Formats: sequence, C-alpha cells, structure tokens
Amino acid sequence: MRSRFPIIVLMLFGVALVPACTAPPQVKDPLSISPNDFSLDVTVVTAEPHSLAHLRSSRFVVFPNGALHHGDEPGWGPNTLPPRTRLLSREQVSTVWNRLDQMGMSNASMADTTVNFQLLPRPSEGSVYMVAVHAEGKYWNYVRYIAPDQKAEPAFRNLIRLLGTYAWATDEPEVEGYQEPIRYNLGGNPYELYMEGLLP
Repeated sequence: MRSRFPIIVLMLFGVALVPACTAPPQVKDPLSISPNDFSLDVTVVTAEPHSLAHLRSSRFVVFPNGALHHGDEPGWGPNTLPPRTRLLSREQVSTVWNRLDQMGMSNASMADTTVNFQLLPRPSEGSVYMVAVHAEGKYWNYVRYIAPDQKAEPAFRNLIRLLGTYAWATDEPEVEGYQEPIRYNLGGNPYELYMEGLLP
C-alpha cells in the first residue's frame, strides 16, 4: 500500500490540473442576438459633397461594448478613428447585427476578397462604400464603388442610414413628438386636512 499511495496521489493531482489548462467557455449574453465580439467598421468616401446621410463622406465604428464612433468632417478615412459619439444599448447593437443578417452580411459567404481599405483608390467621381465586419473570431469586408448616376444598393444604404440615425447624423427632419403623460389616481390628497386647517 505504501508504494502505491504516491502514484494514486499523483493521479489525483493530474486529473485536477488538466481542467486548469483548458480555456474557460466564452460568456454569452442570453438576451443579445449579436456575437460578443461583434464590431463594425464603415467608411463612405465621396468625390463631391452630399447632404444625404448615405452619400455623405463619413465614418462609423461600432465596438463590441456598444461604443459608436462617428465623424463626417473632411479628412476622415479608413485609417482614422473619430471620437466616440455615444454608447449604443444592447438592443441597438442587436438591431445593427440583425440588419446585417437580413442583408446576408452577417457571415463571410457573400463577402468580397479581404483588402486593406487604406490602399483602395479614392474615387474621382461617385462614391465608395467600405464595410468591415468582425464576429466570432472572423473578419470579412465589402467594397462597393458607385457611379454618380448609379443608386446605392439598398443593403448598404439602409445600413449607413441606420448608423447615421444612431449617430444623430440623419438627414431626416427633426420631428418633436408629444406623448400624453400617464396619470395615476392614487386617491385623495393625504395632506388636504393640513392645508385647509381642518385639524384642531
């Protein structure tokens, strides 16, 4: 028994050490439909100024924590990071991911060949859309050149307009809505007796 005891102890320690060498499972938010590492990089470069949100030279970056960076001043390009505009909620990040999924852009099956956006030629006319997606440890991108007389693809148009709305850079007119406040009847005023001096 004495000669076998150290072997048994080593075997027990060996079993205990094996799980410590494995990576812990990735934590997944059960209420979020977007992957935990989802990030989005969108750059729009136009040859001429535009007032429409989806044709305006701009840049949007969404980080996994929901931070939305946006810039539409001259000079923003794929090698720059605009300042943070706001922090998107979990539902808003899921809406962006759901929009990508509806357009077939939530995976690399229809993606373009991976390119370095900084090496793409600037359009002499029209616009170019550069969209990069990172999710579940993978990266894929899309590039679309649009001629001046050509309409933008609905998928890219809708995505950029959604991001523009979240970044408060929409071209839609500002409409102030008014909602009637909810009033609750909780009975009479408990201080009415004091206010009217009815107490002795």
